[in-house]
Amino acid sequence: MCAIAASRVLVVEDDGTVRGFLGRALESGGYVPVPVRTGEEALQVLHAQRGIAAALIDGLLPDMHGVRLADAILDSPKGQSVAICFVSGAVHDPKAGAGGVSALGKPVRVAELLTAVDALVQWRRGGGSPPDQRRAALRHLEQEFLVGP
Repeated sequence: MCAIAASRVLVVEDDGTVRGFLGRALESGGYVPVPVRTGEEALQVLHAQRGIAAALIDGLLPDMHGVRLADAILDSPKGQSVAICFVSGAVHDPKAGAGGVSALGKPVRVAELLTAVDALVQWRRGGGSPPDQRRAALRHLEQEFLVGP
């Protein structure tokens, strides 16, 4: 496996079937999935554990919108270098990872998922992006495809 393959990826998805699929897909690429069901659980894991390289986030979670979770991750000292990828049915075309923020549509193919996660982990290992660039990328994705509260 390549060096990036040992990276831990937070999987934030309320649907157990989808969460399981994403976890198995990540494992097939050598990643270590850290599955959670809600945004609050994701923030607890982020604060309690070290070494989370990326987060796959469903657009609509039971307790918060995926964008609000991404904002909270970026606000957290431990989350500032965490790459973010939304996985949402609202995404019709994959969005590249400007500022360490990207998006994939559901259903997602394993190869597409692993390519996106590889790119995000490489972004992180390359030094990431300034906070203002990450916020701008998040705002762009929010305007383009995310809906809900």
